[in-house]
Amino acid sequence: MEPLRQPRPSDDFIPLARAAALIHERLFPGHGSKESKTLDMIAVALSALMPLYRRDMESGALHAVAASEVAAGRFTRGATTLELPHRPPLRYLVVSRDALAQAAVALVTDSMTAARVASTLRRAPRVPPMR
Repeated sequence: MEPLRQPRPSDDFIPLARAAALIHERLFPGHGSKESKTLDMIAVALSALMPLYRRDMESGALHAVAASEVAAGRFTRGATTLELPHRPPLRYLVVSRDALAQAAVALVTDSMTAARVASTLRRAPRVPPMR
C-alpha cells in the first residue's frame, strides 16, 4: 500500500473513533453512553460515505484504506480497529474533517441508517410493575 501523502500542519484529520462519537452525539443528543458496538456500526456507515485512512505513527504518513479491506473486515473496539481475516488488524484509522461534515449531513438525514444504529443501543432493563 503506497502512502497517500505526508501530512501537512494544515491537514485536518481526526480519528475514526472520534468521528463516530461526534455522529453519535448528533444522532442521539443527550444519550450519554457511547457503546462500543454502536460506534462500530457508525464506523460502518461512515466508511460507506467517505474514504478512510490509516496513519503510520512513525512517519505520520497517511495510507488509504481500500474499499475491499473495509468490506472484508469488521470494525471493533469502538471504531478504533478494523479487523481483517488472516492478517493483522488496522489501527490508527482517521478521516478528513471536511468529508465528515458532508457524511454527517447524510447520516443525520437518513432515517433508515439512524434506525439501524439505534438498534445497537442498549435498552434499560424493564422493571416489572409492583403488585
